[in-house]
Amino acid sequence: MFRKEAELLIKIGTPLALELNNNGDISRYRCKVVEYEDNDLFIDYPINVITGRSDIFPTGTEFNASFVGNDNSVYKFNTEIVGKKNINIPTLILDYPEKDLVRIQRREYVRVDTAVDISVDDPTLKIPTITSVTNDISGGGISIVLPTSYPFESGMLLDLCMVFPMESGTFEYVLAEAEVIRVIKRREGQKDLLSLKFIAITDKDRQTIIRYCFEKQLKTRKKGLKF
Repeated sequence: MFRKEAELLIKIGTPLALELNNNGDISRYRCKVVEYEDNDLFIDYPINVITGRSDIFPTGTEFNASFVGNDNSVYKFNTEIVGKKNINIPTLILDYPEKDLVRIQRREYVRVDTAVDISVDDPTLKIPTITSVTNDISGGGISIVLPTSYPFESGMLLDLCMVFPMESGTFEYVLAEAEVIRVIKRREGQKDLLSLKFIAITDKDRQTIIRYCFEKQLKTRKKGLKF
């Protein structure tokens, strides 16, 4: 028996972030929900965020899954592939333990103005790869400087790769999937900004961003104390 979309935290078209732990080696994938039935989710074949290709997933493969629900909260759950089915397109069937979802408490993230190197890829290839810098950043999302005009639309999903120079002298590479919020038009002589919200990012990578923002904020405060 199919259930009404409004009754679910998750709906058709919802992006899922999947993590596969292979003896400590974490692989990250993105996919979308194409249908649901009782306690099963039907997803399109997951794409590896690094290689851009799908892998072979036998029945029984276990994942850690996360998604942004209809209430804009992040939910996590453990799941496994319980079958495969062709619904116009080939799909994998995931167990969906709705009663066991873990809601991640949203925090008010510190946002700092900072220029971090970033590359932006459109999985649909409608927009060419963009290499630019951020205008500001937080643990929840970013805005980037657009080198030129692009046909971005609200709701588009993009793959990001960011490089964070930490106070320790190391460079941390962070991968994330983000949703386009809007293009911010600025006055003449200033380049437009693209506002993005993270929708698929590992806890480790988000903590890297939060730590970077904290370091930048602390550095700014120290400068303000100098006479």
